[in-house]
Amino acid sequence: MQQAQAERPEVLAARYALANDDTSIRVAHNQLKPDLSVNAFYQSNGLGGDQFSLTTGQLISQGGVGSSFGQLFAFGFPAYGGTLTLNLPIKNRAAQAELGGALVSRHRDLYSAQQVRELVGLDVSNSVHQLEEAKLTLAAGKTALDLAQKALVAEQRKYELGAETIFFVLDAQTRLAEAELSLLQAQVGYQIAVAAVDHATGGLLQPYQVQIADLSP
Repeated sequence: MQQAQAERPEVLAARYALANDDTSIRVAHNQLKPDLSVNAFYQSNGLGGDQFSLTTGQLISQGGVGSSFGQLFAFGFPAYGGTLTLNLPIKNRAAQAELGGALVSRHRDLYSAQQVRELVGLDVSNSVHQLEEAKLTLAAGKTALDLAQKALVAEQRKYELGAETIFFVLDAQTRLAEAELSLLQAQVGYQIAVAAVDHATGGLLQPYQVQIADLSP
């Protein structure tokens, strides 16, 4: 039962669904909380071109691309600032609706997961019961075959001694063939029961060393 709960894909899918629900609930809760964000920036500027006096109009200094890059990397004309933003989720109906939907989805997935576990448990119980019956049927088939073989030997001996007619020998051969057929059917039923147990416990592919690779995005 423990192996089935750990290996069956239905159980694993139910666990993943609950994990996704928990993530959705946490996200919805976070959207209902105040959000405080702080942003800051710092930059440097480079001024290019010629500089003239505002009073006399005479050229004070000459500038170009080179001087602009020099001022830029020397941080001669810096600029900086910052913003502080506070969001209060007052009457955030969308977030409340999302939280309610996530909670409903989790309750539904909890019920589905419980139902899956019960179905898996029932499948395991039925398969184990089927395997026990197959074992008993196989043992009975082997016993019946042994008795049929011994009965045929006895009937042949009696026929050789003249105590019985050939009819009883033929009848013993028929019963031996029927016992062999029953044993064959019991062996097939046993193999089917073993496969059913492997399927119920999630280990059907393990004896054949078959692995299914995880899907990658």
